[in-house]
Amino acid sequence: MNNISGLLFQLAETAPHKTALIQDDRTLDFAQLAANVRKRVKLYRDRGLRDGDRVLVFVPMSIALYEILLALFHLGCTAVFLDSWADRERMDGALRTAGCRGFIGIPKSFLLLLRSRELRRVPVKLFASSTGTSEDTQEPGTEETALITFTTGSTGQPKAAKRTHGFLLEQHRVLTKEMRLPPDSVDLATLPIFALNNLACGLTTVIPSFDMRRPGDVDGAKILAEAERYGATTVTASPAFLECLMRAMAPGRVPTLRSVFTGGAAIDPPFARRLLDTFPGRTITAIYGSTEAEPIASLPMPFLAECRDISRGLPAGKPIDEITLAILPLQTEIQASYTQEEWDALRIKDGEIGEICVAGPHVLREYYQNPQAERENKIHAGDAVYHRTGDAGRVDESGMLYLCGRSSTLFRDASGNMICPMILESLLKTLPGVRAGTVLRTDSGVVACLETELPEADAAKLLRENSIPFDRIVRLDHIPRDPRHNSKLDYGALRRLI
Repeated sequence: MNNISGLLFQLAETAPHKTALIQDDRTLDFAQLAANVRKRVKLYRDRGLRDGDRVLVFVPMSIALYEILLALFHLGCTAVFLDSWADRERMDGALRTAGCRGFIGIPKSFLLLLRSRELRRVPVKLFASSTGTSEDTQEPGTEETALITFTTGSTGQPKAAKRTHGFLLEQHRVLTKEMRLPPDSVDLATLPIFALNNLACGLTTVIPSFDMRRPGDVDGAKILAEAERYGATTVTASPAFLECLMRAMAPGRVPTLRSVFTGGAAIDPPFARRLLDTFPGRTITAIYGSTEAEPIASLPMPFLAECRDISRGLPAGKPIDEITLAILPLQTEIQASYTQEEWDALRIKDGEIGEICVAGPHVLREYYQNPQAERENKIHAGDAVYHRTGDAGRVDESGMLYLCGRSSTLFRDASGNMICPMILESLLKTLPGVRAGTVLRTDSGVVACLETELPEADAAKLLRENSIPFDRIVRLDHIPRDPRHNSKLDYGALRRLI
C-alpha cells in the first residue's frame, strides 16, 4: 500500500459500517467516507486537477478536510496544508513556494481574492463543500509528494515540510506503535496529523467544536459534553487545550475515557500533577516531537509528575526505537555533511547541554524548494540525514532526554553559568501574582518578561528571592504564545513587543 487513501478504501471493504468521523452530530462510517472521497476525486479530476498538481487546502479541521486530503492523495496531487489561523501574507507565501494549480477553501477564504494577486493566479478554485454526484473508479496516483505543511515560522520564515507518501506511511506505523490504541478507540482529536493516523488505523475520531484559530480559548464544558455524548476513550490535544478541559472537568466525568495524549509543548511537573489529579486512573502520555519529526520521544505522565528537580531540564522520555539521537555542541558552526568518524567525534557526551538532532525513517529529509533551510537544518552524517530541531537538551546515563528550551534562547550569566529560560518559565508560573514569564538576553542586558499586575518593586523582590537573573523587568498583560497550539511562548513576537 503506497498511499494512505488506499488504507481507507481497504477499511471501507473490511469494516464498512464502523464509524470513521464524528463532527457536530454528523457521523460517517468508513464506507460513506470512502464514497465521498471518490466523489471528490471525480469532481477534482473533471475540474482539471491531475497527478502531481499542488493544491492549497485552506480548510479548518473538519470532516470536509479529511475528505479533501484523502481525495487529493488518491488523485496523486500534493495537498499544501495551511493552518486555519494563517493570514493573507502567510497564504501568499505558501502559494508562491508551492506553485499551486489548485485552491480549496471555505467560502470566507474566497474573500481573499479581492486582496491576493497570488490567489487570483491559481487556475482551479473550489469550495470545500463542493463534491461530485458520481464516484471515481481509477486507481490512486503514485506521485511521491503527498503533503506539504509549514512550520509556524516563530523563529524565522515558515519552512515547507515535504512529506512523501512513504513518509506518511512510516509516520503512521510509528504513531500506531507508540500510542497502542485498541480497535474500539474513540479519539477526541485536536491535532490534525493524529486524526489522519486514526483514519489509517480504522479508529473513530471525534472532531470537537472549537475554533482552531484560538486554541487557548476553548469552551471546556462544551467539549466535555461532546466527549461524553460520543463515548470518547482517548483525548489527543495540546497542553493549552487540556488546560481548558481541566477547568471544566470533574473527576470521572467522562467514564469511558481511558487515555490522554498531549504534545506541542514541553510539560512541566506541576502541570503533569494537575493532569493526573484531573484524570485519575487514566493513562496519560506526553509526546515530544516537531513538524519535521513526530514523534521523537514519549513519557508516561507519572514519571514527570514525580520529578522534583528540573534544574537539568524537563524530562521528555527516552527516544523511541526508530529515532537515532545526537546532541551537538551549542554555538558551533555545523557543516552540511560529515563522515561517520567526524560525526562521532563531534557529538558531545552524555550529561552536557547541546542541540538535539534526530534521524529516522519518519524524520523529514528535505524541505520543498528551500535549499537554504536544508543547509541550516539538515546534516548528512554517514548514511543518515539528521534534522536539527533547534531545541537544546541533554541525555543522562540511562538514555533519558531532558529538554532545556530553544537553543537560541540559552545564554551564560556573568559567572559563566548556563541560563535556560524554559526551565525558569516553569518556576516563574509558580510565583505568587505571576501568571507566566521568561527571561531574554538582549543588547541592553537580561530582561525579565512577566505576565503580572504586581508593582515593579514587588516583582523585582520576588525575582531576587528566587535567584532569577534580570537587569530590567517588563510587565505585560499577555505574553505572546505560538499560534498553532497556544502552549509555548513565542520568543520572536515577545522580542518585537519589548
